[in-house]
Amino acid sequence: MPWWKCSNCGYLFQGDTLPERCPNCGEKCTFYDVSCYTPECGFTGYDPKLVARSPSNESRF
Repeated sequence: MPWWKCSNCGYLFQGDTLPERCPNCGEKCTFYDVSCYTPECGFTGYDPKLVARSPSNESRF
């Protein structure tokens, strides 16, 4: 099951489907797939490098 990060508040959750609104902030947000797909993070859980990354405000539109 993939890990997702809310673009608004940074909330992390795991799920096969995305909710209409973030379970944490309640906003309609973009959700980024932050699942680990590389050997560096062991192919399990979320990738700390992706979780730490903040998208620019321009990418939200």
